[in-house]
Amino acid sequence: MSTPSLHRFSFFERIVHWVVGVTFVVLLLTGLAFSYPSLFWLTTLVGGGPAARALHPQIGAVFGVGLAFMFALWVRDMFLDGPDQQWLGAIKHYAAHERDKVPPAGKYNAGQKLFFWLQSLLGVVFVATGLLLWFPESFDAGLLNTMRLLHYVATLGGGLLLIVHVYLGTVAYPGTARGMIDGKVTPAWARLHHPRWSGDRVER
Repeated sequence: MSTPSLHRFSFFERIVHWVVGVTFVVLLLTGLAFSYPSLFWLTTLVGGGPAARALHPQIGAVFGVGLAFMFALWVRDMFLDGPDQQWLGAIKHYAAHERDKVPPAGKYNAGQKLFFWLQSLLGVVFVATGLLLWFPESFDAGLLNTMRLLHYVATLGGGLLLIVHVYLGTVAYPGTARGMIDGKVTPAWARLHHPRWSGDRVER
């Protein structure tokens, strides 16, 4: 008999998630290569310096479209409610895995919701500054220098969020990443992390 599971993400949601994730990693690596000469060797991953410079803005465009789809898919589930405020008040217990002291979360806990909004904000900065930098001949030097700084700061922030996101989804809370691989999670995982959402959504 197969192990029962809960359906958490659709195929389309997973595709959008991975498009955004993979394109961001490529953008992060090539962006670091452009910023630090000692890391320029990273451009070999996409065919060398000239190829990286040509592909970076094009991949950025795909990243921007993916972000727009991601926002549209999840925004209605990402507004904080009363239980989320309580969850935030107990976040130290969640980090310490003291489950009995953490208010039950819905499909997304308050931390995931805040992550979504911060990621969306950084995404807007990425896309807006990236568009201006893609066509530097159309803007003055002062504006372009400001856009470069904002783009760089957003890159550092996005890189940090990526590390935290991967860590939480794999090492800190095992079983989480599976939801973005085959779209399903175990009932035990759902009851542990998102009891208000799990309900009776068991599939066989």
